[in-house]
Amino acid sequence: MRLLTTIILISICLTAFGQTTTARNWIDTEVTYSDSIGNALSITNSLPKGGATYTDPARNTYSYVVFWYRVTNESEVPLELELKFPAKPFEIFPSDDSHIRIFSPPETMTSEKIALHDYGLSDLKGFLDAEFNEPSMLEKTINPKEEYFFYTSILIHQARGTARTSLVMKGQDLFYQIKIGSDSALIPCGWITFKN
Repeated sequence: MRLLTTIILISICLTAFGQTTTARNWIDTEVTYSDSIGNALSITNSLPKGGATYTDPARNTYSYVVFWYRVTNESEVPLELELKFPAKPFEIFPSDDSHIRIFSPPETMTSEKIALHDYGLSDLKGFLDAEFNEPSMLEKTINPKEEYFFYTSILIHQARGTARTSLVMKGQDLFYQIKIGSDSALIPCGWITFKN
């Protein structure tokens, strides 16, 4: 009986150690942009994490998702990134009762946080409690060959569906492309300029 138990345990251990798993990278899309004089950057857009709820000061309940983005300056000159989301809700759904709100929490995002719950965003509730009715802004100079990570969080009121987002450049202008279920929008949100 002991021999049989020992053989079974050894088999289980060998099977468990012999399995390989791949780490999920949580990347949805990655796009490279360049200008007419050869300056280039890439933008990496993540998949969503989250799904918990947040209740605003007026007692409205939202579900939320968190995304991260990486802007990599592949050029030889610094670039300026400016991102701004207004405090007002965006109505991208057919129902007048449904809307989203977009925030850019100021916590530092790093590649080490990708595997964590909500990508390591630790105080979203505290940030939203303090800044719910304020516009959300981000300004950053990204040096040559440097990358910069940051978060956005989307609050979704009375709507369902899988959320996908991406930062999209058109010229120097930045747009926040969002799709939730079959509804989508392209929202102007800032710009990126190279400091030539």
